Amino acid sequence: TAANYVILAKVGISTAPSSSIIGDIGFSPDVSKEFSTSSLITGFAYAPTDNPSTPAKLTIAVRDMETAYTDASQRVDTQGSPLTGNIGGLIMIAGVYTFNTAILINADVTFSGGAD
Repeated sequence: TAANYVILAKVGISTAPSSSIIGDIGFSPDVSKEFSTSSLITGFAYAPTDNPSTPAKLTIAVRDMETAYTDASQRVDTQGSPLTGNIGGLIMIAGVYTFNTAILINADVTFSGGAD
């Protein structure tokens, strides 16, 4: 499922040279077929071009991600958003946030939720 990935994307992933990703990432469909390794990842990068079981697993994960996105897009903002600009350095508590413009993350963002 989508919960198995720290990042899951349908159109590839880009990053800055000083970034680091801790955990597994997945992207599907990956039309470039060139992103299945990176020195910036502590974990595994999964692409549809990997072993035979990977495409099916990614298809299920992407479907789950789309279902979660649809559900989230219909929820009411609980945090007084929309947020704009740079969210780097913020501590974001559990809730629903909205954005009406592109955002920048130029520093760590901390997500602070409950035990559930």
